[in-house]
Order: sequence, then structure tokens, then C-alpha cells
Amino acid sequence: MMARTEPEWALVTVLFADIRGFTTFADQATAREAVLYLNEFFELVIPVLTRHGGQANKLLGDGLLGVFATPDHADRAFEASRNILSEVDAHFGERCRIGIGINSGLVLFGSIGGGELHELGVIGDPVNVAARVQDATRDLGEPLLLTEATRRLLEGEQQTLDPRGELALKGKAQPVPVYAPRRVTA
Repeated sequence: MMARTEPEWALVTVLFADIRGFTTFADQATAREAVLYLNEFFELVIPVLTRHGGQANKLLGDGLLGVFATPDHADRAFEASRNILSEVDAHFGERCRIGIGINSGLVLFGSIGGGELHELGVIGDPVNVAARVQDATRDLGEPLLLTEATRRLLEGEQQTLDPRGELALKGKAQPVPVYAPRRVTA
């Protein structure tokens, strides 16, 4: 059983990564093939998070929630996301396309659960926004989107970002501006 962690506030950057089209794949694959595919994906992606000072907080079916809590959390999350996209593309090619949404803000870290089941949870609006921004990667045709909150915290990467509009997100009074890495054209 996990030791309980008292809830505390932390300024972090979170990312949601999700495999596009996994439900269609899983419908056509055996359960074993689907699990092997997910394990292959997580074995590739989780070490990238770790190398950049992040941690995989939760596996969510065909996706994951990564959390970066270092002083330079936004830069680390952004770099990790670009590396994840690159490594997934190099390893899987057309077999796997993903979307990543990144957001920064104040969250509550702590033990969540009941009975025999407790886990370290990350709760707060920044988590919900990151999930919804990841959902928007499909609509905007971008593999990676980050919010204005994250863009403002980046040290040297702001000039490599292009605005991609504002998202009207459920539960948010104001639209959320999002950005994508500038595409290199040949």
C-alpha cells in the first residue's frame, strides 16, 4: 500500500499525450495485440519524460498524463514533447500518430483514494485544460499544442512558436490561446 501524501499546491506543467485512432485499431486487433502495442508505446514514451525531469503520473488507456515540477518545468515539458513526437515517429512511423497538449499552472498534489486503493493525484484546472488542448490537436491538425500559460514560462523557445487561435473550452470563461511549434519548410 502506498504511503499517503498530504495535499500541497505546486506550480507545474502537465502534458497529455494520446494515441490517435487507437479505438479503431483496438476494435480490429486482439486484446493481446492491443496491450502489446500500448506497452510498446509506453516503453518508448515514459523514459523520455523521465530523461527530461518529468514523471508519468497516470496511464489513461491509450494515453498518459505527464507532470513536470522542476523550476524550468515549462521548458522541460516542451522539449520532452518534441522528443516524444520525434521518437514515436522514428520508432512507429505511420503505425502510430499522437497528439500532445501542454498547460502550466497551480495544481494540488496528494494522495487520492479510499479503502485499499490510493494513488498520487494531480488535481486542478491546468490538468483539465491540458486534456482539452490535447483533444484540439485533432481539430487543428497539429501534433503538439501548448497554452499561453506555458508559452509565457518558456525561456528560449517562444520565437519557435506560431499562434493557432483561441479555444473555447468547457468550464472556461475566456478562450484559451494556443500555440504550435513552427513547422520547418524545405
